[in-house]
Amino acid sequence: MAEKKHIKTELSLINVGNVTSTRFAEKQVSGKGWVSYGNDNRFPDYLWKLYCDAPTQQSVIDAKTAFTMGQGSNYGNDVVNTKGETMDEVLQKCVFDLHLFGGFAIQVIYNAGGGVAEIYWADFSKLRTDERGTYIYWCDHWNSWQVKPIRYDAFNPNMTNKTTQILYYRGTSCRSVYPVPCYISALDAIQTEVEIQHYHLNNIKNGFTTNAVINMNGGVPEEDEQKKMEELIKKKFTGSDNAGKFLISWNESKETAVTVEKIDSDNFDQKFSNLRKDTQESIFVAHRLTSGTLLGRTPTNTGFTRNEFAEAFQIFNTTVITPYQRQLAKVVKRIFPEKDLTFTPFDIQVAKNGQITREEI
Repeated sequence: MAEKKHIKTELSLINVGNVTSTRFAEKQVSGKGWVSYGNDNRFPDYLWKLYCDAPTQQSVIDAKTAFTMGQGSNYGNDVVNTKGETMDEVLQKCVFDLHLFGGFAIQVIYNAGGGVAEIYWADFSKLRTDERGTYIYWCDHWNSWQVKPIRYDAFNPNMTNKTTQILYYRGTSCRSVYPVPCYISALDAIQTEVEIQHYHLNNIKNGFTTNAVINMNGGVPEEDEQKKMEELIKKKFTGSDNAGKFLISWNESKETAVTVEKIDSDNFDQKFSNLRKDTQESIFVAHRLTSGTLLGRTPTNTGFTRNEFAEAFQIFNTTVITPYQRQLAKVVKRIFPEKDLTFTPFDIQVAKNGQITREEI
């Protein structure tokens, strides 16, 4: 009787690595005057990228900026620099930075007599400061090989012989050197929304199912060779940009190949639909948005009335927007003590017929 041949089959399960969150961090840069804004000193760039890539985040930031500016300020038409920019044009960019980064900056230029001659919006993402806030460092490319920022004095109207200063406003959530945005607790949710979009896009482009078994029927290689091949495949095919995870089967021959009917359920549409709703809800909560309808979203609840919309706007305007406007007024008053900045809010009213009327949005 012929001896039964032992067939060798080995399985290698490749786990996609966990995503580690990008978190806010500060650290003193050795030999430099400034404090690093994030571990790689590029935390503002990360926030900007999320704004550009995540539609919900972008919509909320834009809406909050519009609501904060309202119909303009009482000094809106005053020209404040030689570029011909008005106060409202400068404030508009400052408000955007305040909502995106949690702070903003204004460049203040003085005349020979020590009075304020001009003010400009300063790009908050390009600025760093020292631990005491004495100096502000401006650099267009903090990720370049040799960083050579321009150093400015922090805003101090009592300083003598002043020429140009930068008012660096850290918002109300700063506990050390740099501010944190109000939505910092939702960064994972925002990133998740971005990855969901990448996943769907690449699923369509690749036309390849997410879960797959790869049968290697040329025999079972040595363990070191297996690891090399696994790493190559993992690098090429995993992640949201390649939409998937997979199982490798190492077989002596095709006849011993592993057959798998299903690894996961295939109702991904429902899974991602629920996940998208959860991520949007987390973003709304972090921004304290009282209703998605304020962003122009059509409510799925047929019981939602126009009166409820007006009430949602009033609550959001009172509890979220008005405090931001007060912050801006205090900052402007530091530069122009004689100015009491106020904003004309959007006026949303509900007519007797239930129609919403707005002066301007």
